[in-house]
Amino acid sequence: MQHPTLNRRDLNRTRTSEAIHHAAVTLVLRHGLTGATIDAIAEKAGVSRRTFFNYFPTKEDAVLATRPPRLSANDLEAFGASADDTFARVVRLMAAAVRSVFDDLPSFAAKRQHLLKLHPELRDRVERHVRDAEALVRDALAASDPAAPSLPLLMLAGTVMRYAFTPAADGSIDDSPAAIERAIDEFRTVL
Repeated sequence: MQHPTLNRRDLNRTRTSEAIHHAAVTLVLRHGLTGATIDAIAEKAGVSRRTFFNYFPTKEDAVLATRPPRLSANDLEAFGASADDTFARVVRLMAAAVRSVFDDLPSFAAKRQHLLKLHPELRDRVERHVRDAEALVRDALAASDPAAPSLPLLMLAGTVMRYAFTPAADGSIDDSPAAIERAIDEFRTVL
């Protein structure tokens, strides 16, 4: 697999993350979610248990290639600097927080959906990450505009995102900024 423009350290981190993820998926498909232990995943990936936890906080995260959500300084700066209305700003910030949960491993969205169908209990982890993303956005909104109605805005942003990220007939998901903008425009028209 090619990893253009990564320095050696970042390349090693990416390879280790991928090795842990692939080991987790292989073991879950072979032994089920309960049968794939963290120790077995670490051993198959050729890393220590401690290294496993440096990359993924839980076994479920290793299987799904997910991480706790985060907002970068650029995300927060764009949120604060935008002249757009609060609705659009909150949707974009929520999209950034949710995107940060998922690794950009090539062609993984379809595999993730397959794993979620095989092991519905993995949805709990994704839902936890989404709730944590909502909390990050709520905090950013409160810091920038304490009078804004955060709960309705967060609920509406979540609905816009679910709409934007609804899988197409072929199962593909367009999570691009353009898809978010189209969804914002469609919701503005409806509202």
